Amino acid sequence: MLRDFLLLIIVAGGFLYGLKLMGTFDSFLAQQHSEKKREAEKKKEYAVIFGSREEPELKQWFESAGFEVLFIDEIQMQKEWKDVRYVVALGGSDVDNLSLCSLFRKTCPKAEFYSICNERAVRKLYRQAGAISFFSREDLMQRMELITLGHEAGAA
Repeated sequence: MLRDFLLLIIVAGGFLYGLKLMGTFDSFLAQQHSEKKREAEKKKEYAVIFGSREEPELKQWFESAGFEVLFIDEIQMQKEWKDVRYVVALGGSDVDNLSLCSLFRKTCPKAEFYSICNERAVRKLYRQAGAISFFSREDLMQRMELITLGHEAGAA
């Protein structure tokens, strides 16, 4: 009887110890999974589109090329946007477009800048800001389509 009781205590202790080990192992796996998820999130590249309205065609092109698309209607920058790859300024004001390009050029040196130039007289300022400017929205859209198709082909 005493022998059976001692055996029961040993088996119960082994069972509890096994449960504790499994809990530790599960938390270790969860931590590794969250680290991988954070790394994948950090490697996310963004395409920022500035304008008064959303452009579903541009959004579709960039998303199919693997970019997360951010639409903004005011000049702003957030910490998470470190990996901005493309900035497209479609604002109605050259001052806003140039300000946005200058802001992102300082904070994201690897980004490529494309903008609508509303007045031909300020095209030189776009070159100085490092942006490729277009006089019509259609020309810009054609260029963006070619760029995103080229990025898809490069990724494949």
